[in-house]
Amino acid sequence: MTFPKPLLPLLTSLAIAFLGVFATAAPKAASHVQEQDVTLDEDSDDAEAAPKKKHPNPALRTEAGADGDLGPAVWLSLGLIGDAMFISGSDVCTEKSQVSGGFTCTRGSGSQYHGTPLAGSGGKVSGISFAPLRVTVGVSARLAQKISAGIRLGYAVLGQGPRPDGGNEFLAFSAEVQGAYWFSQQAFSTNGIGPFVELSGGLAEIDGHSKVTVREDTSAPPPVSQLDNPPQQSLDAYQKAGAGFAGAGAGLFIPFGARAGLVADLRVLQLFPSSGTALSLGVSGALGL
Repeated sequence: MTFPKPLLPLLTSLAIAFLGVFATAAPKAASHVQEQDVTLDEDSDDAEAAPKKKHPNPALRTEAGADGDLGPAVWLSLGLIGDAMFISGSDVCTEKSQVSGGFTCTRGSGSQYHGTPLAGSGGKVSGISFAPLRVTVGVSARLAQKISAGIRLGYAVLGQGPRPDGGNEFLAFSAEVQGAYWFSQQAFSTNGIGPFVELSGGLAEIDGHSKVTVREDTSAPPPVSQLDNPPQQSLDAYQKAGAGFAGAGAGLFIPFGARAGLVADLRVLQLFPSSGTALSLGVSGALGL
């Protein structure tokens, strides 16, 4: 194709002008793209450097944090409690001790003893007696960084004392509230073993047991309902204490992963209105919610 001669100078000028504009614009465009990349990088750095939002209540944090806080705030537990009771008394199988002294004595047949022992030969108990074994369920919550509270319910499956004639059945059900202060980074931290001290109180009955030997006062008329008491016999003596209690002790939380652990505690319990003192050892598996 042949262009008219008058147009050639014009087309040549337009081509040179276009190339000049392109040559000028290209570096600017590249520079603009580079500036955008730098800006994006700077924005990314700023986003990474931005401070993380803190949980409004650190005590309820459930995820791992840079400061090492770990562990759910609420824990369910299932376990066992074994009690050991300090028992003491003399002439525990007399009528007075069994009516108002908190003792119940039973014969080999299982019936309650109603005889008249010789003075000083009505049975003596002392020492520590293994008491009820309870199955327990509970729930505990972290209220503050190092403070927790919970409730625990139980049922005695072994070691229930007998029902005295005219008295109440053994209280197999137990219920308690607990409060604890933790020496670890926080209550129920899954970062490591967590020691704590605790106070507790609630409803429970604990019966201690001991074998005693009773010598019968043969000069006293025997009860009409029990004419067959021998001159000497071995009886089971139970010291009944409760149904309220207050306790203090210490324990450990041993985590297994982020949402599981083992809780063990040892407490001293004071029981009332039927007075008594007991040791209580609890072991529970715990699951964090």
